[in-house]
Amino acid sequence: MKRRSISIALASALATAAGAVVALPGMASASTTTSTTPASTTSTTTPGAGFKQAQQKLEQQLADRVTQLQRLSADVAGAKSLTATHATLLNTRLGAETTAINALVQKVPTDTTWAELNVDRSSMLQDNRVYAVMTPQVIQTIEADLIAAQVTTFQASEASLQAGVSSLSGQPGYQNALNHYLAFVRYVNRAQEDSTNVAAAVLAQLPQDWPSDTHVFVRANHELLNADVALAYAQYDESVIGLATGGYTGP
Repeated sequence: MKRRSISIALASALATAAGAVVALPGMASASTTTSTTPASTTSTTTPGAGFKQAQQKLEQQLADRVTQLQRLSADVAGAKSLTATHATLLNTRLGAETTAINALVQKVPTDTTWAELNVDRSSMLQDNRVYAVMTPQVIQTIEADLIAAQVTTFQASEASLQAGVSSLSGQPGYQNALNHYLAFVRYVNRAQEDSTNVAAAVLAQLPQDWPSDTHVFVRANHELLNADVALAYAQYDESVIGLATGGYTGP
């Protein structure tokens, strides 16, 4: 059963988002400037080296987001267990953010004032939370739907597993197989309980909600990890039942 590491991906996305909230130098008030040239002239008509550095940094941040959105779109396209509804919603949001970020990619190099640069940077962050919101939404929704599909597969096999256990009645391995069957059902149910509401919760978040909704993604991460662990135990129990029907009497 193939599982993906959502903890590492989410931690990386949140760290990237957190590192992007440092204000631009041009956001300082005019009263703090030490230049003898009026602040309006300095920031509007003759941007200095600091402005150029900030502009180039913003251009790189936008380029990184273009790449990230491409990766997320590829993830959605390759997610075979993603429901049609979730796939449509994620593709719509990815398309909207891609359009918005690409528009900024074209505009930022033409900015000539701190005010323009700050507005564009604010749009990149507040209107398009590529790392802090879009990334965990894609990763966690894909994982939640993958778990749901695995739960459905396991639930479909319960009848045959139970029949296999019943066929061992009166034999040395019967009680062992029964214990593992009961554990199998318990773990499958636990995985379902842990993951059922994850997709709805994370998809309800919007870019403007950040950072007050960070706990939603953190909680979803824990729930998905717990569900993954439960499915791993269920898979083990399923394998032991299979061995028991073949004569295995071990633990």
